[in-house]
Amino acid sequence: MIWIILSAAVLVGGGLWTASIMRRSGALGRKDTDNSGPVRHHPYMLNPVVWLYLAVFVVFIGIIIVVWIKGR
Repeated sequence: MIWIILSAAVLVGGGLWTASIMRRSGALGRKDTDNSGPVRHHPYMLNPVVWLYLAVFVVFIGIIIVVWIKGR
């Protein structure tokens, strides 16, 4: 159970930390205007940071499922 709480804390903390860095750097809410067509149509899907958070989320969900199944 402690791993589930720690995993959730890491995910939420990482998101808040990223938002605070963006806020301090002035990047929060700022948009680029010189992006190519594919990036304009899919701004989040071509962002490696989004893929990293998605991969970490999937790994943590997998860990939670494995621990939950073994605990039964």
